[in-house]
Amino acid sequence: MRRAEFEVQDPRRIEEVLRTSEIGHLAFNGPDGWPRITPLNFVYDGRILWHGAVGGERFECLRENPKATFSAISLQAYLPSNFTSEDSAMGASVAFQSVMVRGFCEILEDLNEKCAVLNRLMEKYQPEGGYKIITPEEPLYQKILKGTAVYALIPEQITGKFKLAQNKTEADRKRIISRLRERGSPMDLKVAEAIQKTLGG
Repeated sequence: MRRAEFEVQDPRRIEEVLRTSEIGHLAFNGPDGWPRITPLNFVYDGRILWHGAVGGERFECLRENPKATFSAISLQAYLPSNFTSEDSAMGASVAFQSVMVRGFCEILEDLNEKCAVLNRLMEKYQPEGGYKIITPEEPLYQKILKGTAVYALIPEQITGKFKLAQNKTEADRKRIISRLRERGSPMDLKVAEAIQKTLGG
């Protein structure tokens, strides 16, 4: 990574991004030589796990060539240049916490494991419940399970990049924190807290 101050190697901080991100993006190779990229709902257990159809381009591409790269962002806020300067546009930036995973995809065949992953996806995205647990025996799901593929990306390399204004002066970071709190969206407040931690507070 070109800017060492943004690199994160702490597995706990990396795993936090992968546990809390709602959307990830998977890049893989197409048969025509052009890369493909697709957004995913996913869960993480040391692997990136998601579901899709049995068949279709992604299914066929990953079966043919299982190499893939995945990225996720847990925090992201645009930092306008006027947060730190009244004149120069050069201060415009984005604060974020991101992780990139490179590895090989597998299509999970064990029916009980497939159901376990699908239930984890439901728990993440519909935590309020309101559905029958997915099992191989439940009549509601027997037909649809046959047409549902569950994938796992097995990591070969994981890289964390947390850009939280570490390249700015302490005074600029304090100004950014103040302006984010003034702007006041839920994400702004989370990013302000993350930047505050770079100041030791």
